[in-house]
Amino acid sequence: MSDLTPWQIYDLLNRKKPLWLNGSNLSGAHLRKAELAEADLEGADLSGANLSGANLSFANLNGANLENADLSYANLRGCMLDDANLSKANLYEANLRDAHLVRANLTEANFTDALLHQTVLKDANLQNANLEGAHLRGANLYQANIDGVNLTNTQLRGAMKPDGDIYE
Repeated sequence: MSDLTPWQIYDLLNRKKPLWLNGSNLSGAHLRKAELAEADLEGADLSGANLSGANLSFANLNGANLENADLSYANLRGCMLDDANLSKANLYEANLRDAHLVRANLTEANFTDALLHQTVLKDANLQNANLEGAHLRGANLYQANIDGVNLTNTQLRGAMKPDGDIYE
């Protein structure tokens, strides 16, 4: 569980932005619709956190643990998630346009109907992830592991395949 009380979290969310929460333990925290744009959450533990509808645009989440986190409807546009763990995370209808997820662990994550235009997923592990109905136009999947991925109705035109070819 989070090292911060709900009142401490509330106080932090109402301070001048951007927030600096580098390495913080926010596991299991209730941050639904939180305003975290440009926050520095590098290396933070957000496992099991409820970030549904949160604004994390242009936030630094490099190396963060978001395993089992609820990021449905979240705005992660331009977010840095290199080396982050999002295994089993729920990203239903999340906006990850222009986000960086290099070497990210995305195993069994749910990206149903998510927006991933121009997203960099180089060397990411997407094994058994659900990308049904997701929009990956222009995304970079170079050397990504897509074994067992559900690509039903996924828009891949212009995206780079793991082997470097481009989806037609």
